[in-house]
Amino acid sequence: MSEFANQLDTRIDDVRHRLQEARSEGDDYLVETLIDDLQNLLELADRNDVDTGPIAAVITAETGAIPIIPAPEES
Repeated sequence: MSEFANQLDTRIDDVRHRLQEARSEGDDYLVETLIDDLQNLLELADRNDVDTGPIAAVITAETGAIPIIPAPEES
C-alpha cells in the first residue's frame, strides 16, 4: 500500500472515531459534517486512483445508505 493510501486510511479512521464521539454526544450537525468529510475522502481517493471499495463500504456503513447498483449495460 502506498504512503498516500496509508495516510488516507489514517484520516478515515480519525473521522470515524470523531463520528462515533459526535453520535454518542448527540451532535447531529457534527455527525453530518463528518459524514461529508468521509465522502470528500472517497472523492480524493478516487481522483488519485486509490481503491475506493473499502472507503465506500465505510461510508455506506456509517450513513446506513443503501448501495446503488448500476444497471448492466445493454449489448
